[in-house]
Amino acid sequence: MKKITTQFLSLLFVVSVSASSVSAASLPAVASEPTPASQPAATTPAAEPAPEVKSALEDFKNLSKSEKKSRLREAKKAFKALKAERRGKREMDDDVRLVLAVIFAILIPPLGVWIKEKELTLNTLVSLLLCILAFITFALWLIPVIFSLLVVFDVITLA
Repeated sequence: MKKITTQFLSLLFVVSVSASSVSAASLPAVASEPTPASQPAATTPAAEPAPEVKSALEDFKNLSKSEKKSRLREAKKAFKALKAERRGKREMDDDVRLVLAVIFAILIPPLGVWIKEKELTLNTLVSLLLCILAFITFALWLIPVIFSLLVVFDVITLA
């Protein structure tokens, strides 16, 4: 084991050294003159905000402290409402949910039932119990799979 680890680490070292080395001849020649200390370095100017933004900032700065706090609270509430609205739109489409439920009903039966039911129900618990019992013998694995598929396709409903 020690020999394999040593060989693996040496291989990683060789690959990292050979991949990171770049010859100086392949780099482009850049001739840059140093700027004198008396001249400031040239910087790119920041983008100027729109006039509407400037006027809104000036109006906000002219408000009293209590008005600023109330406006910030309103902005936070609006932001939370926007986040909640976006979370509501993230809900999976029913067709996508059904396809995922069928796939997982075959691979991991309790997960497929849970995806279909959207919560922990008696069907999910029965599927979980059948899976636990199916681990005793592999031949019984079809029982939880069949039960889960029947629940996913709404053929069986225990609760």
